[in-house]
Amino acid sequence: MPPRDVQPEISPPSASVRGVAGNFSMGVLDDLLNFRLRRIRNHLTEKYRLETLKLGQRAGAFSVLALIDANPGISQIDLARFGGYDQTALVGIIDDMEKRGWATRARDPSDRRRHMVNITDQGREALAELFAAAQENEREAREALTPEELEVFRVWLDKIYRQLL
Repeated sequence: MPPRDVQPEISPPSASVRGVAGNFSMGVLDDLLNFRLRRIRNHLTEKYRLETLKLGQRAGAFSVLALIDANPGISQIDLARFGGYDQTALVGIIDDMEKRGWATRARDPSDRRRHMVNITDQGREALAELFAAAQENEREAREALTPEELEVFRVWLDKIYRQLL
């Protein structure tokens, strides 16, 4: 467990950032985790979305494919629930993955109302390509922290998430 008194060393903003931001104040937003996390998430998500569009990928394909790979035979319902996806949007993503040959969908023999989803070999190749793009997308953000700081940050994020469940 990381120590509670860890204080990150924060460099002053660069001249270009200071020039753009000037005396910009975040006001009450300065006290909100959500605002800080959303700024980072929005930046990384948009950058990744644009990169995957160049690869001809649908938004959400990477995370859905990764979860299918990590949970062979997962039902669409569980994938939507645990992945936090809208069920209607998820059906479209899986339809697209089937057309591309990345995933297969079959009725669950024990409950014919449920569909089990599995990744194919082509899907694993696509996942590797998408994962490489995701790693490159996060490279600059990761470089802002040392490997040790990054691990502590990941632990803290997971701790916050578990508290919210």
